[in-house]
Formats: sequence, structure tokens, C-alpha cells
Amino acid sequence: MKAHIVQLILSATALAVSAVDDTSNKDTPEPCMVRAWVRAEDLSPDHVSHVGEGELRIKISRAECANQVASVALRLQFDEFGEVKHLKEGAVLPEVRALNQTAPAAYADWTGSDVVLDYRTHDDAMSDPELWAVRAEERRGWTTEATLLDGTPDLSQPIVTPFTVAVPAVNYPPVFTQHRQSAQGPISHHSYSDLGYRYIALVTFVDGRTVDVLAGHTTFKPSVPMSARQAPLSHNVQLAHSACKNDHPSSKKRAESLENCLPEAERSVFVAELTLNDGNIVQQGGTLKGRVTVRSVKQGLTTMSRVSVSLRSRRRDHWALAQAAASDDAEFINACQGHRNDRVLDAESERFAHVFQERDENQQLHSLGRFQQASASQEISSGQSSFTFDFDFEVPREIPVDFDSYYRSSEASLSIDLTTLYPLDIVKGRSKSGQRRQDGRGTLGPTHPVGKPLPDRSLWDRTLDVQAKVPITVVSGGPAHPVVHYLAPGARTSVLRSGPQAEKVVSFPIAQPVFNVEAPANTSARLMQSGSTNPMLMNQQFLNISSRRSRRDYPNPTKDYRGGSFAGVLWKKKVVAEERGLWPLPNEINNGGDAQQQQPFVVEV
Repeated sequence: MKAHIVQLILSATALAVSAVDDTSNKDTPEPCMVRAWVRAEDLSPDHVSHVGEGELRIKISRAECANQVASVALRLQFDEFGEVKHLKEGAVLPEVRALNQTAPAAYADWTGSDVVLDYRTHDDAMSDPELWAVRAEERRGWTTEATLLDGTPDLSQPIVTPFTVAVPAVNYPPVFTQHRQSAQGPISHHSYSDLGYRYIALVTFVDGRTVDVLAGHTTFKPSVPMSARQAPLSHNVQLAHSACKNDHPSSKKRAESLENCLPEAERSVFVAELTLNDGNIVQQGGTLKGRVTVRSVKQGLTTMSRVSVSLRSRRRDHWALAQAAASDDAEFINACQGHRNDRVLDAESERFAHVFQERDENQQLHSLGRFQQASASQEISSGQSSFTFDFDFEVPREIPVDFDSYYRSSEASLSIDLTTLYPLDIVKGRSKSGQRRQDGRGTLGPTHPVGKPLPDRSLWDRTLDVQAKVPITVVSGGPAHPVVHYLAPGARTSVLRSGPQAEKVVSFPIAQPVFNVEAPANTSARLMQSGSTNPMLMNQQFLNISSRRSRRDYPNPTKDYRGGSFAGVLWKKKVVAEERGLWPLPNEINNGGDAQQQQPFVVEV
């Protein structure tokens, strides 16, 4: 009994102490924190930023923290990242089985086939660690930093302090404005790569505590000069289906269904003759002119409907390809992915034109530009066996130059795409969806003109695309002086310096990259996802809120590569404001209001 009473007293005492501790914790002030932003021009080779070309802005969280910062340094670092998921040597994925049952309504619309498939065994294998190898690593190319504030600066008002960045005659990679794809189902053969240039404020407090504050990100503009003007260049190519393999089960079934109804031997064969007026080397912002003639060299059941030419950029994750090849993964399809018309991050990009809009006398905003479509197309009249098409379009400034980085490469090509049509009776044999549309007729709507033929609603279900790609080299038109590639032995790194230093750096340090392999558990959590590849379920899976939330929780080493404000746009805001006579702002240094917190360095331009 006494022991029980003693135990109760000890428990009550522990609770009382806990309560006191909770109260004391509530009375303890939160640690002082700061916010930081950088505005600076984009990086480029063999360039020293001019006086005041870079500025760091520091703001404290609370007034009582004004004298709690001992020093602030600024770091600029360049990081690259690559990840891959490939089959282990000897691993084989189970085939999707066909079920002997009637297809539900609209099944063919989703899958392209009336055959009902059982995906369960296949989907389980997609996240089986016994079958797959995953790897992710980061390469830190270089870091450079300098102390900008020292000696317990007074931060009762936000401080803006200058710095400069000196870049050697070295080409570093550009930054793509990309996003990690959200998988709707299990990720099969997979690769991803990214890179970033990040400004980080290193804040040391008087109590010895240090924090790293992401202050923004920037980009690099490689100098790839235009060679001597090229002579006209011609290519003769055969148009064919994409050589890319697609390991999605439903895609295979669609291809099998089409082959059964329209064997390749019965399809027409088309060739294209492409002439480029100024050769196959084009400059960002320049013009691409040429002529393409398509014609049938073997008459089959397919006929020409539409031809288009488009300039595209492809990312090739060569590091991931090498990883998969070492394990003899013959089905790795990375070489066929990434053809997404990539654009590079650039403060002069048209995507930021809305930031610099001007108002007229009626206070109406006027846009300064739009995205240029690097393509042209033309419809082809029915029954033609030959067609000639002249094209002329602008090469976007944001299209990447051809460049090899550590984990990936970017390369351009001119894609010639020909849409062909096959007969209605072929559609009837393909699927229930085709049977419903095989006659091309529909109900006469209230707005359809009397006596006019109805549009052929079956066209989308009768198309078969063939294409060919012709290599194109994209250059930036930079200075002709020699520039070293950053992966060359002995390549130098940039130097960040405090204050408005304009003199050239005498000697740049040699790059000493450091590699960091991600913990396998984190890589697996991101790439070994469970789910279904069934087309009937993938849309529902994607829209599931809890599933989306869980994807946001996956580890992502590149999440800060584009973190904070884009330093180049913030810098251009100031330059444009100066040009329009709106700078300097009287409150640039002294304004610490909420508007500045939400929109650092914002000026009305």
C-alpha cells in the first residue's frame, strides 16, 4: 500500500514538473530567423558582372532580432541529379493475361481493344524489389561563397548589399524549366535528371547558431557560336512509325489490334525530301526556312491527310541508359522519352513578358510577346500521292542549344509528321468504338446548316501517324573566342565576391565535383510505387486526393533546384524600372512591409 502511495506521489510530481516545463516552453521566444532574396543577371561564360550587378536582400523576422545576426555570407552552388529504375539482369516481367469475359461499356474507348486484360500479376511485379534496380545520385559541380555582411549589422530595416560573380571561359549547362512527372501508376523503366544553380544565404547568429536560407536560383547561358553560313542541305528519308518501344500493356494490345486489321504490308509507304535553305545549323531567335515534299512510293490502303514540320528538343538521360545497359535491360525506353519541346530558363524568355507589360493612356496592359510555335503544317487534299510544302518559322530563343551534361544531353531535330487515313471498314474491325463511328454520320444538330455535309466524325479513329526526324544543331550565336566545356579536365569554376568589384579574377579554381548517392530507401519510396497500369483505373488513381497527397510526400532531392525567386527576373525588373525612370524607389532600402515580403524587389514596370 505504501509503495502504491509513493508511486502516486511520484507520478503527480512528474506531471507537475511536466506542466512547469510546458509553461516555460511557451514563454521561450522563438529563435530569430531571416529571409533572403537575390537579384542578379543570368550567368554566362567569360563574364564578370558589372558594379552592383548582384544584390542580396536580408530581412529579419522580428524587431527584437535586429542585432542578433553576426554575419551573412552568400553561396552559389551548381548541382546535378540523376535517377534510374531498370530491370535487374535476367529479370522478366509477367505478361498481362487476357480474360475470357465480356468487355464492360466504354472499355474499348479506354484500351483500344475489346479484349479484357488482367493486370494484377503484371502490376505487382512493377514494384517488386527482386526484379528492379534503383539508383539516384547528386553531383555537386562547384560552390563559391563570400561574406557580404559582418560585425553584427543593424537589421532593424532590410539591408540590400552588392556582390559580383566572375565566370571563367567555361560553358556550363542551361537550366530546363521542367517538373517531375507525377506517375499515374507504377513507374516502369524510368529515368529522370535535373540540375540547378542555387543562391544560399549562410546566416550566423550571435549565439553561434547558423542557418542556410535559400535566396533564389539562376541559370546559365552557354556560348555556342554560329559557324560559317551553311549551304542549302537536302535529306531523303522514309516516314515510319516511331521506333520507340512502349511497354505499357494496353499500348501493345492496341498495336496488335491495328496490325490484325491493317497489316503493315497493306499500308502505303511514304518518303519525304527535305531541303533546308541555310543548312541544318540554326541559331536561337533565328529563322528556319525550307521545303518538304512527301510522296507515296508504295500504294496501299492509307492515304495522306496532313503534313507538319516542327523543331523539337530531346533530353536523353545517357547516364541512366548506361546504368540500364550494364544490367542488360533491353526494354529500357529512355532513349525515346523526353521529346517535349523543352525550353530553357532565361530572364529574356517570352514566358516572363507579362511581368514587364506597359499600360497605355487608358491604363490597359499590353503584352510584350508570345511564345513562338516552332512548327508549320498544311492539310492535304484527298487522293494526292505527292505534296510539296514550303515552311518558314522562327526558332524560339528558349529552345536549348545542343549540350552534353553529366547525366543527360539535349539535342534538336526537325520532325516531319504525316497523318494518314485508312478506310472505314478497317475501323469497323478494330473495336466497338469504331463500329459506332464507322459510317461517319451523326445526328443533324440545331445549328448545322441544311444541305451541308456533316463532318466526318470518324477521322480521329482512322488516323495513323508516320514520321521521320532530321538532326538539327541549335547554337546561341555567342562570341567566337574559345570556350571550354565544363566536363573537360581542368575546367575552372565561378567565383562570387563581396562588394562592387569589377576587376577580372586572375585565377579561377579548378572544379572538384563531389558525388552523393541517395539512400536506397528514399529512392525506392519514390520509384517503387504500387498501383495499376490498367487504363480503366489510372485516371481514377490519378484523381484520388489521398494518392496525390502521398506523392507530394515522396523524397525529392531536386525540390530546391528551382526554389525561391528567379534571380534573373528580379534583376531585369530593376533594369526595366531604371529604363522607364521609375528607379530608384524611395523605399527600396527602408521598406519592410508585407508587400515586400510577398514580392521581394517588386517594382511597378
